[in-house]
Amino acid sequence: MNVLLLSSRFPWPPFSGDRLRATIWLSALAPHANVALVAPDGRVPADAPYVRFHAAARSASRAFAAALRVAAGAPVHALLAAPYDWADAIARARADAGPFDATIVLLSRLDPWVRALLPEGTRVLDAIDSLRRSMFERAREAAPPLRPFWRAESRRVARAEADAARAYDRVLVVSDDESPELNATVISNGVPIAPLDEHAPRAFDFGFWGRLAYFANADAASWLLNEVWPRIRAARPQATLVIAGADAPRTLRAHDGRDGVTLRSPVDDMPALARSIRIALFPVRYGSGQSTKALEAAEAGCAIAATPQALRGLAPLAAHAFLADDAEGLARVAMAALDDEAARITAARALRAAVSAHYARDTTLARLAALIVPHATAEPRP
Repeated sequence: MNVLLLSSRFPWPPFSGDRLRATIWLSALAPHANVALVAPDGRVPADAPYVRFHAAARSASRAFAAALRVAAGAPVHALLAAPYDWADAIARARADAGPFDATIVLLSRLDPWVRALLPEGTRVLDAIDSLRRSMFERAREAAPPLRPFWRAESRRVARAEADAARAYDRVLVVSDDESPELNATVISNGVPIAPLDEHAPRAFDFGFWGRLAYFANADAASWLLNEVWPRIRAARPQATLVIAGADAPRTLRAHDGRDGVTLRSPVDDMPALARSIRIALFPVRYGSGQSTKALEAAEAGCAIAATPQALRGLAPLAAHAFLADDAEGLARVAMAALDDEAARITAARALRAAVSAHYARDTTLARLAALIVPHATAEPRP
């Protein structure tokens, strides 16, 4: 069976949602099918699942044509996927592999530039999350002069996503919260479940992580450092915090080594770092989709102190987290979890059990494979 995977960004390193989703698809399909990947150029890691990679070259003419479509009302956001010669790369993939039985398109922003080029066979749009919601969240976070642009963009994206959803045999998202508006099947990214030593020492009291240039994470880190952390340090002067993730801006790097704060950017092994944190502290106010960091924290045996927004679409985890809406409340529940070791351990164990039961990566791999490959099973591999 031949499967074509189209990604608007090169998947490695997988430090953003669409890159991670692409690598998950490759892991799901590689044991069952011949997979061709079409994406912007990059170097496939030696330890990646086997895939035939066909790079889409940058194209000034495609970028110009896309700009005309945006001027006519297409979403501005879609320009991120536009300036590549998708037609040539898809043609090369077809010449190499032969006819494709199924094609997966990652993110609705890629759809306008590839829909007319898609081979015959099953067509899946993996929207991952609602870009309309993402644009709406950006409007909420943006400075007042920029809010009208993001609101208009949200409306443009909503029209484009609705149109795209009708053109595919199946649409996927990662969160139950976003399934109805796209009539989508929900398959979480999940998280690999690895052995955990509950008695291993944890170097940091608190931790926050994610791709730090992403607007929702940048806002959360700023709010944490400016409003939540000073309250904690005033009451617990010895408390420690690690902030970690790719692309930390200079404003965050300036906090490294001050007031109990350690910055790690980039991070080579996030699961290992998460296992050095007692309490994941997630003051997230914006964002869409499903929070990978919350899954990672639960798997790593952290307790979680967070806003409800940080656990959107993760009800089995939210039931065992310490939740609050404002800075004072977050500081209060975070310190309560730090002070009560028994409560922290109980919460961490419950979170670990919930993520293992509901969000194991092996289950995700089996469900994705079963959507595409007739003989694959939706049951996780033993």
